[in-house]
Amino acid sequence: MSVQPAVGPRLRTKPRNAALDGIRGLAISAVIASHFVPAFIPGGFKGGAYGVLIFFVLSGYLITTLLLKEYDASGRIDIKAFYVRRALRLLPALYLFLLVALVLTFAFGTYLRMDSGGAVVGSVLAFFYVFNWVDFAGLHIPHSMTPLWTLSVEEQFYLVWPLALTLMLGIPVLKRHLQGIVLSAVVIFTGLGILAYLSFGLMSYYRTWTWIAPLLLGVSLAIAQRRTQGRIGAELGRFSPIAWCLLLLVAFYPPTLDSVVTHAVTVPLLSVAACAIIARSTQDGSAQSQRALSTRVLGSPLLVYLGRRSYGLYLWNLIALETLEHFIENPALLICCALAVTLAIAEASYRWVEMPALSLKHRFEHVQLG
Repeated sequence: MSVQPAVGPRLRTKPRNAALDGIRGLAISAVIASHFVPAFIPGGFKGGAYGVLIFFVLSGYLITTLLLKEYDASGRIDIKAFYVRRALRLLPALYLFLLVALVLTFAFGTYLRMDSGGAVVGSVLAFFYVFNWVDFAGLHIPHSMTPLWTLSVEEQFYLVWPLALTLMLGIPVLKRHLQGIVLSAVVIFTGLGILAYLSFGLMSYYRTWTWIAPLLLGVSLAIAQRRTQGRIGAELGRFSPIAWCLLLLVAFYPPTLDSVVTHAVTVPLLSVAACAIIARSTQDGSAQSQRALSTRVLGSPLLVYLGRRSYGLYLWNLIALETLEHFIENPALLICCALAVTLAIAEASYRWVEMPALSLKHRFEHVQLG
């Protein structure tokens, strides 16, 4: 297995795909809405979980696309550079959030009813990306930290998948059957998630195995697009209207998370629907794609803006809401103020934390994808 630095000329940078940013913006909007106005969403807080699912599918697709482009350009994958890029993308904003959360807890914990010991434990778990492997019931971790479980799932995937992909690309028989291996893994992990729920109940929802299948479906889409030279986008794009209808239906009327239906039906169906929408959105410059209503909506300035700041919005929205609710009693005023604070902090994080780190990240990139 070769993990030497990729060599050869850098590929020309592609412009960002606005529709992909729009997908991020739509997903983060669902998450924030489920936190801020659960009473107005029939699915309540659970509806935001499916916004997280879209993030997982998109993440698997983007990461694999970048790795495969690097492999096609140089014949190898620079594993070390990949981990450096991920660290620069994820760690600065996360560690700033953890620092602020700890300061708030120790300075105003009694008034805000936040447990300082639980905040320390939660910060350590998030620091090492194992937040999703601990039962929170006896630890009194602040509720504003609980969304960090999704970041742990993604980082655990980032740790393993590039190594596994490099290994399979280096073995001819595995390379030839890469698509089939990934799809088989999707079936296996879907079944494992169902068995885990039947054995351990709701807490299995937060475990890594429950979300490997959506991540791998994104991986499979990236492999299929490479193998078919993008033709799979046109094929799957035909089903995007059905996919949108399915997403809207489940967003407003989701089954309870504490249900085998979630693991056996909802997660797999929504993952496939997300793949169809991503495939339609990545039909580079095709007239059909540009005319599609979904592409125009996803490429709208508001969704693109939210999508590019989705990481900061995801980190800060709940802690902003739960801090301000101790000072503002009027529900409408609370939502407006919390939303304004969340947007302001996310913008500051994007400009002064994430973007400076990303300027260093480009030194380790051999290819780019919006």
